[in-house]
Amino acid sequence: MEWSDVLKLALSIFLIATGLGLSYLFLRMAGVFARLGVSVTRLTDEVVPILNKAQTTVDGVNLELARVDEIMKTAVGATKGAEKTVQTVSSVVTSPVRKLSGFAAGAREAVATLRARRAADAAGRPAPPPEAPSPPPATSPPPPAPPGVTPMPNEMEPPAPPPAGDAQTRHEPPY
Repeated sequence: MEWSDVLKLALSIFLIATGLGLSYLFLRMAGVFARLGVSVTRLTDEVVPILNKAQTTVDGVNLELARVDEIMKTAVGATKGAEKTVQTVSSVVTSPVRKLSGFAAGAREAVATLRARRAADAAGRPAPPPEAPSPPPATSPPPPAPPGVTPMPNEMEPPAPPPAGDAQTRHEPPY
């Protein structure tokens, strides 16, 4: 036997041992994949119903949210209707109350004036004049115009009173 024959025999034994080892490894891997397939099947059988229940729950929640949205729209509409009703009732009630209070104030002033006239007639002297509205508050005079410039009259200012000793005299009405 020569060395080349020995090498060929050693190589053949190595290849046979490697083939047997790989065959054993592939059988073990087939068992692992079979168990993995069973586990995935069981997991799928358990997870799919859970996902279906979750989908049903989500659909129910969405339906309830749609109902709540409709309820909120109805509540907003009712609130707006109630607000309009309150405004209408308020305007219906306040308008006559304003008119009645104005009428009562006028009647009170008329009675006060009538009493004052009767008291004045009974005493033999003229009745006091009714109270005039108070004049507007005085404003500060405008700054003087520069020399050589004629100032423009201000429409907001009351006219200046006539100088003393003027031919026009003002007479107040008795009432």
